[in-house]
Amino acid sequence: MHFRRFDLRAAMVAISVTAVAAAGGCGSGGSTGSSTSTSASATAPQQVSPSCPNVSIGFQPKLQDQHVRCVLQVAQNLILDVSSAPAWSFTLRNAGVVAQEFREPTAEIGETGEVPLLQDIDNSGAPELLVVIGRGGTGGEPMAVWRLTGWPGQQPRFVRAGQLFGFRSFYQTAEGYFGNYAHSSAASGTVQLYRWVDDKMVEVALLDMQVVSTRPDPDSRHDWLRNGNVLCGLNNDDYPEGSRAARTAALQAAGIDPATAAQRFCTQPWVASIYK
Repeated sequence: MHFRRFDLRAAMVAISVTAVAAAGGCGSGGSTGSSTSTSASATAPQQVSPSCPNVSIGFQPKLQDQHVRCVLQVAQNLILDVSSAPAWSFTLRNAGVVAQEFREPTAEIGETGEVPLLQDIDNSGAPELLVVIGRGGTGGEPMAVWRLTGWPGQQPRFVRAGQLFGFRSFYQTAEGYFGNYAHSSAASGTVQLYRWVDDKMVEVALLDMQVVSTRPDPDSRHDWLRNGNVLCGLNNDDYPEGSRAARTAALQAAGIDPATAAQRFCTQPWVASIYK
């Protein structure tokens, strides 16, 4: 049985959140964009909050009424306090001293009921902060990505790196790029690959995937390559208009020949692991 197709680009555009510098700390209400501030003041802990991986949220009541407070262990002596009042508010503490306060505002609860979490999406050894910012569905969830900088050795802080859509199944290429999988149907999907540029996620390539047993669309522009149980091809769609040219430019900016990109990425071992 097939699920309805999700347009990755439309989902990302529809739930775009603009990062806005904040003059103060985590104020309540009124903000429509992510914000951040830095301080060097120590505050006494009020109570012991549970670890965020042990916390889940439901669709009811509203997120603002669920009063979530939990903590994420970023590194030794580096703690991130998470609060849904307002959602989502963060306080980064370095050895107990407040290093940064920032927000990723949303009133949405994702399909999986996940609170903000840490995940090493690029296999660098340092985790990124992922914040679900929309309901999502069978295709995946929209997530904001915050990258840790200045650690260790400098002033640690998180910077907003961008947004992505899909599942929290991340893959790394031989070139050091990274990406995650999003469903298109029960037997097909996409992997959007990114690279880091000045602590921002920059798109490199969009790969279409489908199970070998699924009959390819005869009108498809793909030159499918088989890797295990996976048919893989470089996405050549031009929807919305201009997107194909943008992806070609992204490949060239990364130093990759668009003519050989499919062969380069689709034959790597991680591709075969998507559908086993």
